[in-house]
Amino acid sequence: MPFELQRLTASGVIHAERTILCSLGASAVLCLSAPFFLNTDRITTGMLLSAGTVSAGLFGVSAQISEGKQKVYRSLEEADLKSLKQHLQGEAVYDYVTTAIAAKRRVADYVNRLPVQERPRWIAEYQLQGLVTLPEPPAQQSPSPTGIPNPDIADIDEEFVQSVINPGAMKVLQAIAANYPEYIRIDGAWIDELCDAASNRNMTLRSNHHFYLSGGTQSGKSTLAGVIINKIAAKSQTPAIVIGSDPKDDVTRWLCKFSRKFDGMKELRNWIIFATDQIDKQKARVSIVGGECQGVPELFLAQDEVDSVFGGGKGLPGMVDADTAKDLQGFWNYIIKFTAGLKGHGLFMGQSPLSGETGFSRPSLKNVCFIAMGQTSSYILDHPQDFLNVKKEILEILRQACEMLDKAGVRYALVIPTRSNPFVALIPEFDIKGLEQKQDSKPNSDTADSSKNNQQSSQQQIDWYQEIRKWATELGRRPHFQEIKQKWQELTGQELNEKGVTLLLENLGYPEN
Repeated sequence: MPFELQRLTASGVIHAERTILCSLGASAVLCLSAPFFLNTDRITTGMLLSAGTVSAGLFGVSAQISEGKQKVYRSLEEADLKSLKQHLQGEAVYDYVTTAIAAKRRVADYVNRLPVQERPRWIAEYQLQGLVTLPEPPAQQSPSPTGIPNPDIADIDEEFVQSVINPGAMKVLQAIAANYPEYIRIDGAWIDELCDAASNRNMTLRSNHHFYLSGGTQSGKSTLAGVIINKIAAKSQTPAIVIGSDPKDDVTRWLCKFSRKFDGMKELRNWIIFATDQIDKQKARVSIVGGECQGVPELFLAQDEVDSVFGGGKGLPGMVDADTAKDLQGFWNYIIKFTAGLKGHGLFMGQSPLSGETGFSRPSLKNVCFIAMGQTSSYILDHPQDFLNVKKEILEILRQACEMLDKAGVRYALVIPTRSNPFVALIPEFDIKGLEQKQDSKPNSDTADSSKNNQQSSQQQIDWYQEIRKWATELGRRPHFQEIKQKWQELTGQELNEKGVTLLLENLGYPEN
């Protein structure tokens, strides 16, 4: 047995401890009882009692140690018994297997002596495969070789193969759109639908009064904003009024005319004052004709770089102070909450749609049509509780569509209208020349002069931009910071700050290193 030596050792120790225990117990009894039976003096009595006490203590300690040893002994004994049981079981299995094999071999010897035609039945019945010999089947002779034809095989183009086994993102998207047509839009009519809802003649049926376009630099925010302004303004009953704030120092190329535009960070306060005055005048027009707003022009209030100038309520260090940032926040929320019934449209642009970065209050978020362009859609999909009210299944469909279009490099947007389902849509190519806002009628006296001046400066801006691009092309390299700043000042007479130069370089195709 594997534990026999340890068990015998423990047994000897246990017997020795039992002898010691008996001796200590007898000593304790004799020493403690002697004073009662013997006539001893005080000193002898004390010594006997002390010796009896010590013996009793040693007896208790030894008893505890002995008990532990006995437990070890019992464990070793149980382990030996289990080992013996397993050994016997193994022997029994071995005997059974060897006996069965020997029996099969004896049966196979008997079957091998039977006629060949009877052997297959015995093999199948007693599982004697490999033990009983059978005659080899006769070899089959292969037919003589004949001529092998060499026909023409049609070729399949590799691109066609890949289109079948690895379809592109658009094919997969079309399949998803077929199952979820209200959540995946691969047509270009969605922009017209948004603008039609925002310009409905019946004021009670209007929706998507305000828009927030989020996207990175060069993502096409200002292009799409110009398209939206032009499409809604084209249905204005009288010439539309378009007022905007462009903090990027007149660098952005807008696709719409402005009645008045305020360029640069320093003009933000003037923008608030003038835009508020225009809202008051719009109120006066509506008060004359009533809530149906018959004959009232569409009023557009466009604000670029929302998250940059707000800066989480702290503004932009060195350019926009915290007080101005808070005034802008209050002004934006005022536009969203109180101008919808005045044919007012707030168009806001920035890189992040989150409330903490834009300054929009949570109630205001519900009144804005969000258009998150490209990868900025992840801001909304990562915080769906603030923007979306859809099932998890639909949320996952939107995520999958955005990821596919990202990988395929297709221009797209996540659109969240104010009164209908959110959807992922492809951004179509626009006929920019055909979308210029027409305002042939003479504007009212409040905006005529400023509109005229702004149109002239807008034409100059386009010329300056083309000139600076031509100069950069002739230069044949990336212009230095001071070079392009000086050239811009030579052409326009305006001095750009650091952010303006950076944005101009980005528009020319030279992103910041």
